[in-house]
Amino acid sequence: MLQSVDGLANLRILVAEDESLIALNLEAMLEQFGCTVIGPVADVDRIVAIAEAERPDGALLDVNLRGRQVFDVIPALTALNIPVVLTSGYDDATLFPAAFRALARIAKPFDERELRRICLRTMVRDRGRRPPEPPQAIA
Repeated sequence: MLQSVDGLANLRILVAEDESLIALNLEAMLEQFGCTVIGPVADVDRIVAIAEAERPDGALLDVNLRGRQVFDVIPALTALNIPVVLTSGYDDATLFPAAFRALARIAKPFDERELRRICLRTMVRDRGRRPPEPPQAIA
C-alpha cells in the first residue's frame, strides 16, 4: 500500500471509465495517493462539460466508453490545459489515431507504481503553469 508522500496530494483527477470494478479500483488507488476523484464518468458526451465545470488537474480517459472512443473530446481538454492520460486494455499506441499516440497512456490492469509515475509525470509537472481558474460568481 503506497502512501501519499509526493506532489499528487490534493490533485483533482477526472476519471472516465465505464467498467465499475475498474473505476472503483482506480479511484481507490488515486485516493491513496491523496488525489480527489471527479467521476467516474462513463459517457463521452459528459466529459467536456464536467471538465469545464470542475477544472481538474488531470484526466484519466478510458479509450472506449460504452462503445465510443474518447478521441473527439481530447482537443477540448487540451484547450482547457488539462493533461490527459489514456487508459486502455491495449498498450499498443499504433491502435490510436496518429494525433494522439504521443499522449501518456497506461495499460489495464493498472499497476499502482506505474499509475503514480504517470500521474506525477503528466499532471504535477504542469501544475504551476496552468492558468488560474476563472472567478466564481457570488450568489
